[in-house]
Amino acid sequence: MNAPKTILTLLVSALAVTACGNGSSEKKPATQVAAKVNGGEVSVHQINFILQRTPSIPAEQVEGARRQVLEGLIDQELAVQQAVEMKLDRTPNVMQMLEASRREVLARAYLEQVGGGGAKPSASEVRAYYNDHPDLFAKRKVYRLEEINFAGTPELVGRVKEQLARGKTSADVLAALRTDGVVVSGGVAVKAAEQISLDALPRLAAAKEGQPQLFEDAGKAAIVTVLATKSEPMEESRALSYIESYISNKQKSDRATEAMKQLRAKAKVEYAGDFAGSKPAAPVAEKAAPTASEAAINKGVAGLK
Repeated sequence: MNAPKTILTLLVSALAVTACGNGSSEKKPATQVAAKVNGGEVSVHQINFILQRTPSIPAEQVEGARRQVLEGLIDQELAVQQAVEMKLDRTPNVMQMLEASRREVLARAYLEQVGGGGAKPSASEVRAYYNDHPDLFAKRKVYRLEEINFAGTPELVGRVKEQLARGKTSADVLAALRTDGVVVSGGVAVKAAEQISLDALPRLAAAKEGQPQLFEDAGKAAIVTVLATKSEPMEESRALSYIESYISNKQKSDRATEAMKQLRAKAKVEYAGDFAGSKPAAPVAEKAAPTASEAAINKGVAGLK
């Protein structure tokens, strides 16, 4: 578990949300107060708010986590008090960030609202997903992969494809890329099936050991070679809860995306200034699914654990 890092991240996020409201000036009933800080207060509700968003804290670590969160909130309260005293909350940059945080919270609340509800996935749906994705479950493997990443310009990708078609190894291609001054990155990594994108998994599952595969995505390219594999199937009984959560989250994401499409269709959007004449791009809000991020969708059950 990586609870300390997760808690720290949530505390940083909570700082912006707290600053959007009245901050430490709002008094809480004495029974709700966890600590008093220079006249300001940290409440039990603030602690619980953070803990509710910290996944998978073992029962024996909850008390320690509560104290860790409290200490973090005390530091946060001290920083907020100093920021207000220095009138940082009135500076243009901070005001813009606070407004951006407020808008993000409201937009996410709307997406959570419209994405919620819906029927629980049926047993047949869950079982069908298990059967339709054998590489994730029944035939699941752990892969030792070599990855070579580089900028996927059309010319460069075409050249790499031609080299691979002639039977060149990944080492040959890497040497050629370096000779041409191409910036590359990567290395060797061990990944379970659920850590690999659903688009790439079937190709890697079918690939022979030592056979390089070229992948392209949004101007980026990667040569991935399966060095070795180990069979580690996931039984249906173990996978069902993960699949059920994944399907539910995917449905929430789909409902939120559809709601945004409907809002776009009804809205009058006029592009102005440098954006005049622009064609609508994919809205950022559509990509901000409340509980099913792109990573969770693209990586099967990886984001559900």
